[in-house]
Amino acid sequence: MGHILPISLCMIAKNEESFLDTALKSVKAVLNFDEIIIADTGSTDRTKDIALENGAKVFDFEWCDDFSAARNFAVENAKNDWVFFLDADEEMISAKTDELEAFIKDARAVGAVTRIELTDKSNSPESRLYNKKHHRYTGIIHEQITPIDGRKKVIKAAPIHIVHHGYLPEFKSAKGKLERNERLLKKELSENPSDPYLLYQLGKCYFDGNRNLPQACKCFEKALSSSPDFRLEYVYNLVECYGYALINTKQYEKALKLLERYYDHYERKAQFRFLSAHILQNNGMLVEAVELYESCIGADTIDYSGITSYLSYYNMGVILECVDMTEDAITMYKNCGDYQPAMERLKQLANNK
Repeated sequence: MGHILPISLCMIAKNEESFLDTALKSVKAVLNFDEIIIADTGSTDRTKDIALENGAKVFDFEWCDDFSAARNFAVENAKNDWVFFLDADEEMISAKTDELEAFIKDARAVGAVTRIELTDKSNSPESRLYNKKHHRYTGIIHEQITPIDGRKKVIKAAPIHIVHHGYLPEFKSAKGKLERNERLLKKELSENPSDPYLLYQLGKCYFDGNRNLPQACKCFEKALSSSPDFRLEYVYNLVECYGYALINTKQYEKALKLLERYYDHYERKAQFRFLSAHILQNNGMLVEAVELYESCIGADTIDYSGITSYLSYYNMGVILECVDMTEDAITMYKNCGDYQPAMERLKQLANNK
């Protein structure tokens, strides 16, 4: 595993006995952090005991509806300048020690890990590694790492992959995370009603699990109305979520206008080409949709969701069926491997012969 890294693993937790042991053991199996710091915000289960059993230092923090305050409290109790944050409902699945050692030589860099969402196998960069002499957390909800001296934040890819469990249906309903996040976001938006990042996060609360897609669309549209910097990662996620929300509410023409507005910015992303193909498909532009789905196949990107393989093949198969190109559709479905919807279509087509 390599020698001890001069990095403190930090975490905030409350009643996380279902996840915490797995989270901490996953880290220790991959990396050798110098210490583990946990700020407990009022657990009544075995969270503290599990933390101590895994060698963590536990500090009590009185919850005040402010995630940044809790994270910064954890960091204040860490002995190292470099800190890495993991949530209790996440696991670390891979990392490269030698690359991390090189990374922390740049004290002003902020490390973005790759976070895989188990609900839909999507992945996104998440800023989690930073030097506390130069950065701290700000924002009461969906908090962000912010330079202390007001300089522009420099984000670099960190060689760490993590997976997130907590928004799986069986967990989010039990813990009420979306309702809690909605309340805190509305509180912060009352002071900054036009903040595009906060509007994006509130829209995500409505978008997740299709809780309230019309309301999600309103939040996303308002966030984009301020023309936020399209180069920011959250802005891309905002556009993508808005596109799917428009499709799922059958606002196909509006989705097409969104595509036309942002295609030049994001066409290099396979995820966006897949969304674009979906929009074109729902607007009856089938030839153009097939071309974009085809461009996604084998794209050089980290993809756990299937857009660069079976999902694009499957959607091409659906289109080809619609235009009576059955044999070509069968070929596309066979390319999907054991993807269940494709297997069902193959079975149905065989029965129709």
